[in-house]
Amino acid sequence: MNIDELLSYAIRHFGKNSVSELNDNSNLVAFSSPITKNWFALLDLDPKNKKLNINCGNFATTIKDLPGFSAASLIKDNKWVEVSLLLSEQKIKQALEYAFKVVLMSNKAPNPEKLIYIPDASTDKLNQQNVYHEQKINFDSWEKTNNSKQNNSPKEKIELNFENTESVPEQIQKMIKAYRYDLAGSVRREQNFYLQGKLMATYEDNYQKRQSFLRYYPTYHDLTVGQARTYFTWRAKIRNSIYEKVSNSYAYIYLYELLNGIGVENPQEGLDKLIDFDKNYAQSFSPEMAAYLDRWIRDYIIFYNISEKRNEFFQKEQEKDKKYEHLLYPKQFSEHEVAESLINLSNYKIENCPLYKKNPEKFEHLLVLVWQQILDLRQDGFDFLTNYITYKNQMTVQLFSAAVFNHKLMPKTVNFEIDQLRKYFYDKEKDSWYCESYWGLAGQKSIIGNLLHEVDREVRKNFNVGRSLKPRKIEKHYLQAIKDGIKKYKIEEYKLKQPKIEINLAHLSTIREDAAGTRDSLLTEEELRAEKEEKRQLEEINEKDKDENFEDYGLSQAELHTIKMLLKGENPDQYLKGKHLMTAVVVDNINERLFDEIGDNVIEFLNDVPTIIEDYQEDIEDMFLKGKN
Repeated sequence: MNIDELLSYAIRHFGKNSVSELNDNSNLVAFSSPITKNWFALLDLDPKNKKLNINCGNFATTIKDLPGFSAASLIKDNKWVEVSLLLSEQKIKQALEYAFKVVLMSNKAPNPEKLIYIPDASTDKLNQQNVYHEQKINFDSWEKTNNSKQNNSPKEKIELNFENTESVPEQIQKMIKAYRYDLAGSVRREQNFYLQGKLMATYEDNYQKRQSFLRYYPTYHDLTVGQARTYFTWRAKIRNSIYEKVSNSYAYIYLYELLNGIGVENPQEGLDKLIDFDKNYAQSFSPEMAAYLDRWIRDYIIFYNISEKRNEFFQKEQEKDKKYEHLLYPKQFSEHEVAESLINLSNYKIENCPLYKKNPEKFEHLLVLVWQQILDLRQDGFDFLTNYITYKNQMTVQLFSAAVFNHKLMPKTVNFEIDQLRKYFYDKEKDSWYCESYWGLAGQKSIIGNLLHEVDREVRKNFNVGRSLKPRKIEKHYLQAIKDGIKKYKIEEYKLKQPKIEINLAHLSTIREDAAGTRDSLLTEEELRAEKEEKRQLEEINEKDKDENFEDYGLSQAELHTIKMLLKGENPDQYLKGKHLMTAVVVDNINERLFDEIGDNVIEFLNDVPTIIEDYQEDIEDMFLKGKN
């Protein structure tokens, strides 16, 4: 039952004036009697730890031992108990109604006046004798009678606790006697159920009658002999895949058995039986039971560590986590998935962005580049994701809530992961289960909407498309991340537009040999001598470069020499022709090799002459000349 439904029900059922916030804490809502003004319930609206405490009066000690109830945490009073909000809507309503009645009756003082009956004058003497008169209770005689009852034999006790049927099977008698009254009240019900269940795990009956049974959180101890025989007869049929409708309380006992591992050889068999029962019984005969089973099956998978069923039964949780998982780990997913999560978490109509209209895939790529820049800001202490979108939350959970379960059983694992963001873990010292997951932050849609608006605005501005947009409020470091992401996108686009020259290396040596032969046949003797002298000088330069310890940035010897010639203001065309290389190809290679270091092209053509861009002249000199003349 969610908080809105609970408050709505309280206002309708107990009156508007019965529900009010506390002045000193807006998270606390008190439910009070409109007559006595005393509180009968207290609700904590804290989204991280919602709680409901109710006033149960003198019966609090008994009630808090029932499944779904525990000691009060908001009010330290023995008359108050805490109600699990995971209980069914009906049970929470009943608990509130009971607490309301307790408070109503608490201020009713006993009437000291004695009621006197004055008979009518026409009343005859016989009627007068039938009038009730005050009588003194004889406690002595009551105590003797009570003591005599306590001295009954075990057989007589069975007849007192269970209805008298034709006969009590021996195994059922053993089950009755196995009940331990010496166990602590807080665990007596669950542990006795487990002990008796293990004793009766293989028992079968063939009882011809069928008795009805209605009880909340039913156990074997609540059964009469006839009801016990009815149950074990029905259970034998269930185990043989014969699904017959019976009182739901019998069915819950069967489910509690499976949750506690009773009647199964291993956890996998227990899970299979839970799934079969849900499909063949609960879905057909009891939607409420099916709802409980849906949660208990997931708890069973966690407790008994059946990881192979994780994706099948935690699909809703995984789908819920996906949008945050995409944003936390964008490199693990497609650009479409990451961009779609950002768009869906915002209130901005990105379909109006001109780039998105023209090419959604390119816009998604740009948006992912921007998002990666924003994530990188975490290194500087600016975490957009956890400040504005989602945060990691850890809360206590009670596995098998609203079921009779022996919590003394040790789980098969202490850490069960649903996905990268959601996991359950068990703290042995505190004997508690916790769920760690990511919760969405309030206002995330409008904040992410502002972010996407600024992306759209900068896209229009940088690409001169569409009408300009007015800026929205966004922190300057996130705005700069948007600009950096767009700049990176533009560089990628520029590189894609550069012509690509493909050379078949397999034929390169043959082409060179043929070209060299043709060239040599055309050269004069004087030109050949000049070429040999140039080669000798080049070899001296290369040998000198080898002796010096500097980074070559992956450039070839010819490319290194070309850069050095350009730095000295020389034209490398003649040199590259002598190496049988094309100047444009060499320049493109140099620009590509140095792009990661400089972040831009370093050589451009002015009037078809390669020239180092003036802005990068000093950087290139530092990298390659290092003090050379």
